Amino acid sequence: MAVLDKLEREEGLTDIEAELARFICANADEVCHMGIADLSKASFTSSATVVRLCRKVGVRGFRDLRVELASDLAHRRANQSEVDVNKPFADGQPVADVVSSVVTLTKEAVDICHASLDVYDIERVARAIRAAGHVYLFGHGDSEINAIAFANLLLKLGVPCVIANQFGEVPSVSHCVRKNDVVIIVSYKGGILKEMEMVLPIFKERGCKTVLISSIAPPLGIDYCLRFPAKEAGKGNVATYYSQTCIRLILNCIYGEIFELDYEASRRSKEQAERFNH
Repeated sequence: MAVLDKLEREEGLTDIEAELARFICANADEVCHMGIADLSKASFTSSATVVRLCRKVGVRGFRDLRVELASDLAHRRANQSEVDVNKPFADGQPVADVVSSVVTLTKEAVDICHASLDVYDIERVARAIRAAGHVYLFGHGDSEINAIAFANLLLKLGVPCVIANQFGEVPSVSHCVRKNDVVIIVSYKGGILKEMEMVLPIFKERGCKTVLISSIAPPLGIDYCLRFPAKEAGKGNVATYYSQTCIRLILNCIYGEIFELDYEASRRSKEQAERFNH
C-alpha cells in the first residue's frame, strides 16, 4: 500500500500521530520540500512524533517519507497512467503510440523527481561546487553519460571537472582529492558504491564534500544525497528512460543554481568559453 494511502487511513495511529498524518495529507506538496524541523513547527508536533509516524507507515525516516510521498502524488496526478516504466511500448505498436508512451513516461519521471527534490540540498550542493577546487564525477554506463554532460556544463563556468572512473583509475584519482573538492557519485541503484567502498573513507578523511545522486539511501559518510524514488527494474527494461530523466533533471537543477549564484560571472564565463568553440 502506498504511503499516502496509509496516512489517509490512519490505522494504528495515536491521536497526535493521526493529526500529523492529516496535516501531511492536506499539505502534501509543501511537506515534500520541508525539513523535519519545518514540519514539526508547522504541524505543532515534535520531531520524535514525525519519526514515529514514519515508522508506522513503513518508512525508515522523514527523508524516505518525502520520497515516497512525492512518488504517490505524481502517480495520482497522472491518473494512474498505464505506461509501464520498464516496457512503455510493445512489439508492433504504431509509431504514434511509441512516441506518446515515451513522452508520458518522461513527463511522469520529471513530476516524480521534481516532487522529491530537496531544494535546500540543491542549493548546498551548488554552493559547494561553486567553491570547489575540482569536481570529481563517478558514474557507470548511462549515468556516466549524464555525468559527462554535466561536466561539460560546469567547464563552461570555469569549474574544473574530472570524470574520475572513466579509465578505471578510481584508487589513483582518490589520492588527488583535496579538502575543497567535491565528489559526485551518480548511480541509480548504487552499484558503483561497491567499486568505491575502499576510497569513500579517504574522501571523508580528506574533508571533501561527497554527493550521491541515486534512488537508494546513502551509505555512512555521504554529505548530501539527492534521492528520487526507485521505479525501474534492474534488468529487462526497454531503456533507462525514467532513471536517466531523473538524474539529468537533478544535475540540470544543480547547474542552474550554480549559474544563479553568480549570474553575471557565469554568463561571462559561458560566453567566453563558447566564443573559443566557434
